[in-house]
Amino acid sequence: MFELLLLPLTLVLMLLILLAPLIFIYLFLRLSETAFEMVGFSHWHATLAVFGSILGSMVDLPLTSTISAYPEWYVALMGFFSADASAGFHPLILAVNLGGCIIPLLVSAHLIFRHQVSLNKALFGVGVVAIITYEAAAAIPGEGIVLPVWLSPLLAALVGLILARGFRRAPPIAYISGTLGTLVGADLLSLLTPGILPALSPLELHHARPLVLSIGGAGIFDGIFLTGVIAVLLATGIVCLFRGSCKGVR
Repeated sequence: MFELLLLPLTLVLMLLILLAPLIFIYLFLRLSETAFEMVGFSHWHATLAVFGSILGSMVDLPLTSTISAYPEWYVALMGFFSADASAGFHPLILAVNLGGCIIPLLVSAHLIFRHQVSLNKALFGVGVVAIITYEAAAAIPGEGIVLPVWLSPLLAALVGLILARGFRRAPPIAYISGTLGTLVGADLLSLLTPGILPALSPLELHHARPLVLSIGGAGIFDGIFLTGVIAVLLATGIVCLFRGSCKGVR
């Protein structure tokens, strides 16, 4: 009798285990779509942005051919400030990620041109996040530039709340500050810093192929896309908490 009762419970447990990844993916997609809707996108445009970012995260567009030393103009410009400007490194290719760089740029430009966010506030928010993420970024040999997962979204949400007039514009400001600020600070400024490329791709790196360093290409669950989504949800959640209602946030 006990075995007969245990069998259905076992089947239910196995079914839940099999469905858990699907439930997680569904909730992730719904939350991501909700974040884009909160910054002013229609449902279908939000869906397109989410799936475009997810699929685009697998696409890296090369910016350079294989390089193993800084270009001459860079050495001439930065050599006075740092001897690392002339250092060599393991061959690498610089690229931009479609889902983690190009699409956030397009979304941010759309929000600014549609007057969802003023250009001055957007630039200020991006500047604040860029400075802090640049200081906090760490170069991991053979992997890339990493940040604490919570840092960029939290910074962007706070910047959005501070800059938003009446909190109405907090989500779009948070999105732009988080995505572009992290791209500029953690990625671009770090890559332009003398000695970062040798640190990321040291000569003793045992790779058969050139290392690919992709701007915005940390992956869908640990990159610019997730920064924007979490920043928007945090900003909106804080507004709703203090107001006691989410009405008028969008």
